[in-house]
Amino acid sequence: MMQSKRIELATGLEISRVVTGLWQIADMERGGESLDPKEAAKSMQPYFEAGLTAFDMADHYGSSEIISGVFRKNLDTPNAVHLFTKWVPTPGKISKESVLDAVKLALDRMQLQKIDLMQLHAWHYPDPSWLDGLYY
Repeated sequence: MMQSKRIELATGLEISRVVTGLWQIADMERGGESLDPKEAAKSMQPYFEAGLTAFDMADHYGSSEIISGVFRKNLDTPNAVHLFTKWVPTPGKISKESVLDAVKLALDRMQLQKIDLMQLHAWHYPDPSWLDGLYY
């Protein structure tokens, strides 16, 4: 793996300066056909070899979290990869349980014990209910 320039996002979290987005996977928008996770994970290898070791996805980017988890798990150095995701709750009231469910789902899909970065995205910011998700 080439070593690209790195940046420290937080104490102990140093990543490549380029984060590769996986929104293109969105296989749920292709008639519901999911990509084969093992085959699709192979497509991440060239990025990793080029030193681009941070990947961004979301709960609604089809099977991107699953594919990323398979990729990371099959590496000799899984801790060299950082998987970032987004939670996009459906509009309306957000409960503590829905926050916990979203985190657990992402952890399970990515086969992780902890998430380096999970972003919150709201579909409709004028509706203040999304703020509840920040407090749990």
